[in-house]
Amino acid sequence: MRLRDREDSVVLGAFLGVVALIAALVLALVSQWTAEPIAQAAEKNREKAFYTLLLPEFDSIGNKVEYDGAIFYPVLKDSRIVGFVGQTTGSGYGGNIELLVGFTTDGKITSVQVLRHRETPGLGANVCDRKFQRTIFNLFEKAPDLPANPTLDQFRSRSAAAAGKWKISKDGGEFDYLTGATVTSRSITAMVNDLAVKFAQSGLMENGGVK
Repeated sequence: MRLRDREDSVVLGAFLGVVALIAALVLALVSQWTAEPIAQAAEKNREKAFYTLLLPEFDSIGNKVEYDGAIFYPVLKDSRIVGFVGQTTGSGYGGNIELLVGFTTDGKITSVQVLRHRETPGLGANVCDRKFQRTIFNLFEKAPDLPANPTLDQFRSRSAAAAGKWKISKDGGEFDYLTGATVTSRSITAMVNDLAVKFAQSGLMENGGVK
């Protein structure tokens, strides 16, 4: 290689290195600038989902209570606790699943809502998503805040005190699962079971208050 060619290669390498460094710095700054707004948006979406869980009417959300890796938020009406929202994260087929479970003060499940997931569209996603299906019979109806989902709705009205062995029927349990989405169905059932067990063990439902 001639000296001039070697010098050109060094200059080119240095130039590319500087460009890569600038790009890395820009990405780091953008990530730092957007981290807080993204977190705030996620927090707002989470709290908005609280109001879709069919809980008794409430006007404020209390400070979170952590118990054995699970998180519970008391919801209050006129400063009186009227229910709780449990939050947990588990592994699905395509990645982490984050869900919320509403509880009355005596431990009855009001509803289950999946906040985030990465399950396969048309398969595992059907276990997680609540979508209002438009037909000629409901064309002009207002979409409900919490559209039906047969898999998630199986837990409604069940008592947290009865949890502990909740499984899908394929594993010898009593809960239906979606064919083609067994892993997702199993994960959701296990997550709700675990959260209900921890709610029952936490003592929160014994007197409707936070210890």
